[in-house]
Amino acid sequence: MKTHLWMLPAVALGSSMSAGALASDATLSYGQLKTLLDSAERYGFNRYEKLDVDSEDNRFEIEGWRDDGWELDVSMALDDGTLMRESQRRSTTPDWSLTGDELQQALALAQNRGMQRFAELEVDSDGHIEIEGYNAQRHELDLDLHRDDLSTDNLDVSDLGNQGESG
Repeated sequence: MKTHLWMLPAVALGSSMSAGALASDATLSYGQLKTLLDSAERYGFNRYEKLDVDSEDNRFEIEGWRDDGWELDVSMALDDGTLMRESQRRSTTPDWSLTGDELQQALALAQNRGMQRFAELEVDSDGHIEIEGYNAQRHELDLDLHRDDLSTDNLDVSDLGNQGESG
């Protein structure tokens, strides 16, 4: 499996913003992420292209598709998953998009590689997946992998959101 994991020092965006504030304010714990993904599934998502935490607007943004082929672009409140904005259009679900199981596998792999706080996931039309977040030391982690490398035989996704993380 080809994966690349880069650890980058967290860069403060302003003189008063620390790396710790950056890591906690613009990211989610895996428990929070699981709750929001459960809401997305209830909304109808079954294929995914992008997940993004927008703490500035207190939103979790999701782009993907329903099983009937409609493309969805929604924003949910970070604190409770309330639908804040939605856009739908008739589309064809691309083969390169991630299924719910593949999404869970990719997130579990990132967590197993030390990612404690989630910021963003994006998959492109070539099947390349980039996951961004932070480790316990608040260093930025970027994980690059390919959709074809995901396998339920290699990953245990049962612990997603259950590894002693708070809030």
